[in-house]
Amino acid sequence: MIKLLISLICLFSFVWPDTLLAVEEDVKMNYVCRDLKGGDRWRAMSEIKNISPSVYLMTEKAEGIHSSFGEWVSWIAEMKFEQSDHGVSSISLIKRVFNAKGKMIRREKQDFDNINNSATCTHEEPLRNISRTRKFKFNRDVVTRLSLGLYAQKFLKDGKMSEKLQMVSEEPNVYNIELRREGKEVIEVSGRKISAYRLCVDPELGALNFVKKFFPKSYAWHSARPEYGWLKYSGLEGGVGSEKVEVSIEGL
Repeated sequence: MIKLLISLICLFSFVWPDTLLAVEEDVKMNYVCRDLKGGDRWRAMSEIKNISPSVYLMTEKAEGIHSSFGEWVSWIAEMKFEQSDHGVSSISLIKRVFNAKGKMIRREKQDFDNINNSATCTHEEPLRNISRTRKFKFNRDVVTRLSLGLYAQKFLKDGKMSEKLQMVSEEPNVYNIELRREGKEVIEVSGRKISAYRLCVDPELGALNFVKKFFPKSYAWHSARPEYGWLKYSGLEGGVGSEKVEVSIEGL
């Protein structure tokens, strides 16, 4: 039960990295993770490129201290996805994590079959001789850590208040979640005050639903103006007991 709960809480670990609706040119973004005292933990940059009609490549590069590893790390994540009038569909995701010596300490790979609503996911930790692969079948719209922000844009554009989804995590596993709009407010990001929608990702725990009240909630804010771009995240950095952090866009 505790292992399941920790995995579910990990869904909150910075799930809002990039946003996009209609791309006419490459999109770039910088963001920083800070502790609640304002100290830097890690920094990242991401870029979205149109690589073929309706297909895009999102690349995220980051480095710093992250609770999931307990040491300085760097990582590169690449996600291919398709965008249509119906929304965003992940095609593939690969993430490589390196330690300070440049050794790869983790590799995650996810391949999606959007015709059959399924995916094959692999998690590897070479230095610990760990490798596991799982296959999943979906019965809801599917998101990943990198695609959830993109999904949230379409969610807001369509005027939705709540949506039931399935999320593929990096263990790998699949969880039922609810994406919920909880209000509109003015926040300060990168020295500017901006009107934003506050969104919450709420895991569906079934019989364990009562335990959610014991953990800090995690939120993301998207601009209230089209294109509903992601602005900020606040919540746990990783699993239970990890740092509570804020991740926000830089250089607006």
